Amino acid sequence: MKLSPITAAVLSVLTANFVHANSEVTQFDEVVVTANKVEQPLSKVAGSITVINGDDLETKGTTELYDSLNKEAGVSVTGGAGRPQNITIRGMTGNRIVIVKDGIKSSDGYGASDINDKVGRNSFDLSNVKSIEIVKGASSSVHGSGAIGGVVIIETKQPEDYLKDNDFYSDVSGTYTGISNKYKGSSNLAFRSGNTESLINLSYWQGEETRNYQQDLYNRNVDGVNGAYTVNHYIGEELMLTAKIEYYTEDMLREEGSASIQKDGIWHISTYNHKENTQDINAYIGAEYTPYDAFFEKLNSKLYWRDTTTSSDINRLMSRERNNIVEKRREIKAQSFTDQLIGFDNDFISSATLLNQVHNLAYGLSLTSNQYERPNSKSTIDWNGNNVNHTQPFAPARAYSLGIYLRDMVEINNWIITGGLRFDAHSLTPSDSDSIAGFSVKKINSSELSPSVSATYQFTDTLNAYLSYNHGYRAPAYDKAYGYNNHDFVPLTPFLIIPNMDLEAETSDSIEHGIKYDSGKTQIYGAAFYQKFENFIDVIQVGMDPSTGNYLKQYQNINGVKTYGAELTLAHQFTQEWGINSKIGYVDGKDGDGEYIRTITPLEGNVGITYDLEKLSAYSSLNWASSMDRVPQCATNIGMATECATTSSWATVDLGVNYAVTTDFNISANVINLFDKEYIRYQDVAGIMNSAKGYSTEPGRYFTVNAKYVF
Repeated sequence: MKLSPITAAVLSVLTANFVHANSEVTQFDEVVVTANKVEQPLSKVAGSITVINGDDLETKGTTELYDSLNKEAGVSVTGGAGRPQNITIRGMTGNRIVIVKDGIKSSDGYGASDINDKVGRNSFDLSNVKSIEIVKGASSSVHGSGAIGGVVIIETKQPEDYLKDNDFYSDVSGTYTGISNKYKGSSNLAFRSGNTESLINLSYWQGEETRNYQQDLYNRNVDGVNGAYTVNHYIGEELMLTAKIEYYTEDMLREEGSASIQKDGIWHISTYNHKENTQDINAYIGAEYTPYDAFFEKLNSKLYWRDTTTSSDINRLMSRERNNIVEKRREIKAQSFTDQLIGFDNDFISSATLLNQVHNLAYGLSLTSNQYERPNSKSTIDWNGNNVNHTQPFAPARAYSLGIYLRDMVEINNWIITGGLRFDAHSLTPSDSDSIAGFSVKKINSSELSPSVSATYQFTDTLNAYLSYNHGYRAPAYDKAYGYNNHDFVPLTPFLIIPNMDLEAETSDSIEHGIKYDSGKTQIYGAAFYQKFENFIDVIQVGMDPSTGNYLKQYQNINGVKTYGAELTLAHQFTQEWGINSKIGYVDGKDGDGEYIRTITPLEGNVGITYDLEKLSAYSSLNWASSMDRVPQCATNIGMATECATTSSWATVDLGVNYAVTTDFNISANVINLFDKEYIRYQDVAGIMNSAKGYSTEPGRYFTVNAKYVF
């Protein structure tokens, strides 16, 4: 195949590093990123992008999204195994972060106040991950609506990543992690027949909910299965046809719990049963075309489909004693959330010469349609009979989106100038009815132009500085615009959340200034950022229903939120064997009323020492965070103002070792929280009452073990 100017430029950087590596024994591998559609070495990208290697996740016994991202500056994940997991990037969280896996956007999460504490963003398996790229800050000029706070891009391995020059490959691996007492087995089978390559991935896991330090949380059993089949067929040197289908399911069972809030007083739990299932099925067909003679150099087309469903069934038997009579009440709740997606993407890479300057171009279009619904039912059985109530927290909705984008990167002397522009049109329409609980709902249309521009100046071959601007956009959300929630069971302050047909899109503007130094054996990446969010959607009180006494609340666009902070990444190779690395991050921010937002983070980071000698590699890591008292005001269950949770400073130590017993057999072991430190991460208690944080301690000392054999 011919080499495009972009590919040639990337290869020249890699070749330069390879030549340098032969004269110096202490070198880092150059990392190439594709988050901005145009391939660039990480050291040249005008922005903060973190790349996590999938093989590193495997050797560290990582099985959860939480474990994968929790050591990245400016990034945090709440939750854990058996609990909803939610990503926060530079103070933005929830569905304001886009997660893309193999080009397909993952399902939304949901929960109170956008913390996704009911359904998280972790409806996929990490067994076959090739890399995870984290784009920090707005990226709607590339990824469209939703990328207002950041993007997480997950790329899985293809058949060629296993086969290389062989026609057959198979492996089997096993992982144990003590954080959730999880056992996980995985296997990959790849084979080539003529011009066709295939890959089969299978994994199964069984464990428990992520524990806290005291190990006094309700016990939840977790088990799941993931299977995928990928096929790539080559037609000559120019065209590759590709297809993949993947199935993921995870079941959770909890038989310990508490009584729910009742209007007629306090009840006590007798028996409790909670079953939850998350299922994700996705598939795509596509083509990668690299023609010898055309107006473009590469075309990547993909037609895809995803169906994600989360169901929850809770069966409570409650009792109480009144007037020497034991009263019993059974409450059965069934909830489900469905997010279906069908889409088509067309991405082009090309180059053009204008005014004697070579412009590297990326452009394309995206068409998507989503269907959302969340039906609920509750059956209450007591001396009054069987009362069944069917509700929907929002009117079932369908969303249509069109996105068209263009990116242009040009080198002028020592400058690299990159500009981008994307147009998005979004239409949200009720799919079932034009009303919910007597409130009318209607179609909501929105559109947005999302620009981005960056300038990088290359002082030397190893040192550059950049300044970048990026715009973010998030169309009005279906559950906010069409939402209706009855909370009349709340004591003292019962309320209703009612729909709002006047919601406008949320937007953000992000400015970042950074410096990058990469000599091959020393890396210094530093960045300072400022983000301003407008038309932020949040719930506010708008009135009272005089007939019921219920307060009326509604999601509305409010005064903007501002966040700012800084990040620093350092790495140095002392010798071919010994190296050191460190990451530090700080995020601050306030809303339009001058109150701290709950998703900011304390000054935190880590410093690690690595050792690598042929068959043996090892690391030690000191992880730390400062105390956190920059917190908003919280409210109790009855609406009374109270203090939000604060946290003390902490530090922990991790150790790990990896040993290649033979060329085909590898084993690794890790000790997390070596000194059994009891502590609380602020991200896990952000926005909850200070009195309620006791159960949110991190696990004490635990171990992970991974073994892999290649046949």
